[in-house]
Amino acid sequence: FDPTAYSKVGAAGMWQFTRSTGLRYMRIDHIVDERRDPFISTIAATRLLEKNYDVLDSWPLAITAYNHGQAGMRRAVRQLGTDAIETILRNYEGRTFGFASRNFYVAFLAAVQVDTNYEEYFGALDFDQAVDTALVEAPDYLTVATLQSALETDRGMLRSWNPALTEAVWSGDKFVPRGFELRLPATLLADSAGRLVAIPEAQRYAAQMPDIIHRVRSGDTVSGIADRY
Repeated sequence: FDPTAYSKVGAAGMWQFTRSTGLRYMRIDHIVDERRDPFISTIAATRLLEKNYDVLDSWPLAITAYNHGQAGMRRAVRQLGTDAIETILRNYEGRTFGFASRNFYVAFLAAVQVDTNYEEYFGALDFDQAVDTALVEAPDYLTVATLQSALETDRGMLRSWNPALTEAVWSGDKFVPRGFELRLPATLLADSAGRLVAIPEAQRYAAQMPDIIHRVRSGDTVSGIADRY
């Protein structure tokens, strides 16, 4: 449940999308990584599961394919001549079909069981109320500081609701992109559009802050390049 989580192979966010799979459905670069946004990545996950199901015509296989890949599950069906999940889990010996893939669907069933019968496992729980949020579009390239001032809010709140913005934005090396949909609590959103329109022209930018390119030459050292920039 940590939207900023990264696995040892670089899968990111609550839905643990790898970069290659995530790029089919989301923006992923050094400025915005939508895998880290719980709302956007959840929609992406449903689209991936839907695609898996369209091809495999089986929810157990579609869910297992979330971990093992659609091609891997097609290979398992072809080799064993069946789409029965119990047969595949017990008998498929694919080279990369290891512990995680073999137990992925079973773990899913266990999670559904616990979620559906949570009182049996944890007793009565008081659930937090969902915070009412909405989206407002950044009208130009803007600094985080400009947004803070215009919206009269703090950096921590902005960051917590917009985890798709990378460290490059929060450190000031890049602007919040024009057109980026900022998520804000509804209480703050009431007059946010007007506040953004009122941002002075001098604080608006027509293009993203350019990347710094350094061509390595003979005699350069990593520490020397770091000191220079």
